[in-house]
Amino acid sequence: MFTTTLRRPRFALGALLVWASCAASSGAQVKPDSMGTQEAVKRPKARQNGPFTQFASREEWQKPIRVMDEIGIRPGMTVADVGAGDGWFTLYLAERVGSSGRVIAEDIDAQALQAVRDRCALGNVSNVSVLVGEVEDPKLPAGTVDLALMVNVLSALGYAESFLGQLAKGLKPDGRLVVIDWDPTKLYPEMAEQDAKSALRQTLRQLTDADFEVVKTLDFLPTQIIWICKRQVRTGDCSSSGR
Repeated sequence: MFTTTLRRPRFALGALLVWASCAASSGAQVKPDSMGTQEAVKRPKARQNGPFTQFASREEWQKPIRVMDEIGIRPGMTVADVGAGDGWFTLYLAERVGSSGRVIAEDIDAQALQAVRDRCALGNVSNVSVLVGEVEDPKLPAGTVDLALMVNVLSALGYAESFLGQLAKGLKPDGRLVVIDWDPTKLYPEMAEQDAKSALRQTLRQLTDADFEVVKTLDFLPTQIIWICKRQVRTGDCSSSGR
């Protein structure tokens, strides 16, 4: 039985110190979700006039229904919620993909994944499976995932290139990776624009270094940015054929 409660390590160099602090400095509020259960919702601490003061709940700033519409979550899909934590997004995904679809809730925190199991049992959700991954490998079943979703995970990865490379093995040939992460230009408007954009570029570079190409950027969330990515195929790479 896995008992580790470790989280994936954070970057601690250069401008990413500021960037990672968006996720590391968090408060919590307890609220009911759409399944009728309760959870602690973490979010960056807001200043008096900060980006979260206008919102009463995570649904308002995370906009899960619109997110799923925009990134193309449909019934019957297999979706991996990578770094799922205690499953806040997992349950939205499960409802959208329906009984003909499947959601894989992946995390290295076995205790958090037990919370996912408990919430699914409470809500009679039968299309979610949990998966204990590793720091450098989410352990997704090879070639099975239509879309992998990472919400506030990429900027916290300490081994992004190797992790993303392993994640790519779980995608179908036409599978997509969707990254939703904190945008420092929105969270900290008083931060020097050049520093904020530099931090954002460094996070984005992790995707390109792992041979992912951003095919679409969505910018409608008030505190985050969304990158829809596909795997680039190197010359001589036969993975695109599905073999």
